[in-house]
Amino acid sequence: MRNKTLQKGLLILEALAAEARDFSLAQVAAMAALDKSQTCRLLQTLAAMGYVVRDPRSRRYRIGLRTLELSASILSRMELHRAGITYLHQLSDRVEATSYLGVPHLGQVLIVATVYPSGVYRDGVPGFGSVMPLDHSAMGKVLLAHMPPKEAGETGQQLARQLARVRAENVAVIIKGSILAESVVGVAAPVRNHEGRVVAALGASLRLHTWKDTDQASFQAAVLAAANGLSFALGYAAS
Repeated sequence: MRNKTLQKGLLILEALAAEARDFSLAQVAAMAALDKSQTCRLLQTLAAMGYVVRDPRSRRYRIGLRTLELSASILSRMELHRAGITYLHQLSDRVEATSYLGVPHLGQVLIVATVYPSGVYRDGVPGFGSVMPLDHSAMGKVLLAHMPPKEAGETGQQLARQLARVRAENVAVIIKGSILAESVVGVAAPVRNHEGRVVAALGASLRLHTWKDTDQASFQAAVLAAANGLSFALGYAAS
């Protein structure tokens, strides 16, 4: 039997973590689909434990730094993250682009590490904890291409052809754009564990105008080399 109180508390944390801003009690209640009295009591408990911060002036709430302690504890025990950081730094320095490490999570790609070129933060790029769609991102297509059919679910003919190409070339390239922002090119390759199973995707991205002036074959080769290096560090030995 589910613990309803715990479940509601987690719903509130997820709602607050969805956006990096402050929320009123009414907004939190609406996002978590709870009534105000329940939300208020749960927020008070979460605030007392440091998972939520309440601004005494505005009486608005935001996610607390205590959640970072949990994340840091998890990452410190994740061999993939520990080994992957080195390869992300090497890749970012080599191609002068932001690099990422992502794992499959609840039907999406969860970013577990991001490294910026020269260590300089760049606005508008996915950071740690961000999620990306499986079928509309380079890392997502890499993971989707190597999932068992039951996990991958149904795919249309066009996507099926794209995934077959990813499996054949061992790398995915995708261009994403919007009316409001410049298009971005993402390149990703699979990371395998000691059993040969794809457990993550390692990738890098840069602006489309930069991509056009880049040695694209060398860029893809660098991403693939970083992913292969991490796979080797995890115990994978290609036959």
